[in-house]
Amino acid sequence: MAEQEPIKEPSQDPRTMIQRFRTSEHWAVSLARDILWVVGVVVAVAFALFLICGTWPAVVTVESGSMEPHMNIGDLVVVVQADRFGPLQTWDTAHATGYQKFGDYGDVVIYRPNGETDFWTQVGLLPFAKQHPIIHRAMTWTEAGEPEPTYLNPYRGSVTPSGYIPLQTSASTAYGYYILYPANATLPQNISQNAQGMGFRSSTGEAYFMPAQFVVNGSGYIIYGNATTHGGYITKGDNNPVSDEGYLSVGDVGTIEPVKKEWVVGKALFTIPYVGLLPLHIWEVAIVIILAMLGWEWYAGKKEEDATKKSRKAKKKK
Repeated sequence: MAEQEPIKEPSQDPRTMIQRFRTSEHWAVSLARDILWVVGVVVAVAFALFLICGTWPAVVTVESGSMEPHMNIGDLVVVVQADRFGPLQTWDTAHATGYQKFGDYGDVVIYRPNGETDFWTQVGLLPFAKQHPIIHRAMTWTEAGEPEPTYLNPYRGSVTPSGYIPLQTSASTAYGYYILYPANATLPQNISQNAQGMGFRSSTGEAYFMPAQFVVNGSGYIIYGNATTHGGYITKGDNNPVSDEGYLSVGDVGTIEPVKKEWVVGKALFTIPYVGLLPLHIWEVAIVIILAMLGWEWYAGKKEEDATKKSRKAKKKK
């Protein structure tokens, strides 16, 4: 009786396994190859962007209308290191030199509010991060202990102020409003409840009012408050009436503080309209891509199966 030859186990050395993975026609293996190829391309592009831009993440998405009309929801923003292609310029320094970026003086910075970070922020996968960075214009730099300026633009994004006029604030309220007036003017007396002018309310509830005789068309205003506890950039959304620090409150972070240099991710270099809508809907995009891959693998497998059947039928006829 002839002896049976032992069944040979497939070789398990790495080279053979890689070769089988590359040439396998199984749908699951083929799908895994496609996913790895996509991941490889994304990693290569991300690494190239990091080398060019000098910071990570090198792209972010505009998620709100706070920078309209200069940046819009869904714009993809290419971010570079703060000192790349020239030093970072604030509104006040750029106003003196004439340097403009995105429709106004100074650079637009991307910063982590109050330095907030988590694992996803550290690895640059911002769509998964608990708190996304803020994209606003750097208005000025304030040293620790200096009065904190608040920038006010009553026209929001419809008018870019030609300048900001310093204002004083009354010590007490009239009809619940602190009265605002220019630093070189006298506190107005006998403000009536129906007086015409401009008013706004802070995130902490304080109400401010400036009588109409002090309103200068096309101008913004600065209100100086308490001394800052630490140095940092004062930032503002072009379409927001008031600057961030002391007024803008974000999620669990609380009210925004002056932005320390180490909280700055980078500055905006240019934007690509609408492309940022993809990361804003990252889960939906991922599901569509995976379904498309599965559909393609099914179609390719079905086509190959039909071709094999036709080939077998042709051979039987012969």
